[in-house]
Amino acid sequence: MNAARQILDVAALIVIFTIQGCSLGTQLRTETADPKGIQGTYDLFTYGCRYPDDIEHAAFLIAPDKAGMVDLYVPATSYKVKRGLSADQAFAEANTHVRCGVRTVEAIRVHRIPDGSGGTLGFEVLPRYPATNVGGMDPLNVSYALKDGKITIYIKLLPDVERKLKRLGQ
Repeated sequence: MNAARQILDVAALIVIFTIQGCSLGTQLRTETADPKGIQGTYDLFTYGCRYPDDIEHAAFLIAPDKAGMVDLYVPATSYKVKRGLSADQAFAEANTHVRCGVRTVEAIRVHRIPDGSGGTLGFEVLPRYPATNVGGMDPLNVSYALKDGKITIYIKLLPDVERKLKRLGQ
């Protein structure tokens, strides 16, 4: 019985260390930002806009000195990067990018992305669709995780939006 207890203890430790090692890291929470306050130079990461009816659009203005900290958890072919743009140019291109396609974009959302140490990594720019849109107003789930000095940006359709689109054959 003592040997069985030791085996269970070792197995429990392996499970705990595996879960910790596979965790996403510390979740970073964005906060609403005023686009007029965005200044400086940025690297522009644009995601989506793959076909005219696509609703997965996002843009990220990342401080050039922190761009090496960023990994997008999406296929490499689904985003593009332009480096060294002024804040005005980067924001204008981000605004244009999130409005691409045939769907109406009523507004955009701009959020500050923290860097995990009290500073700013950059800004996210996301479209806001009409409430009657098949994906609702905000169809994307964008999250940020800090682990081992890297910030991973996860971009995914909300599960209920994904289900609706599959039912509609889109």
